[in-house]
Amino acid sequence: MRSKILQEILDETPKDVEIFVDKYTDLVIRINQILREKGYTQKSLANKLDKSPSEIHKWLSGDHNFTLRSIAKLEAELGETLLEVPVRKTAHIYK
Repeated sequence: MRSKILQEILDETPKDVEIFVDKYTDLVIRINQILREKGYTQKSLANKLDKSPSEIHKWLSGDHNFTLRSIAKLEAELGETLLEVPVRKTAHIYK
């Protein structure tokens, strides 16, 4: 059971922060799953991306705000989709 203080903190957390934390956590978990599946270490990923191991560590420990560019680089190197944007099925959005 959650404590009263924890519940108050959760109730006061802005929705955008809650969404960010959820998505960031999901992204980092997925990246780590792919690394394990492919037998990559953070160091080998850093070498492939021409980054320092400490930068990759920051990416995967919550000390980095991913950009679309960094996600695209990861997707290209890992050969896996990390981010999907749902497409609405509407007729002729662009006329």
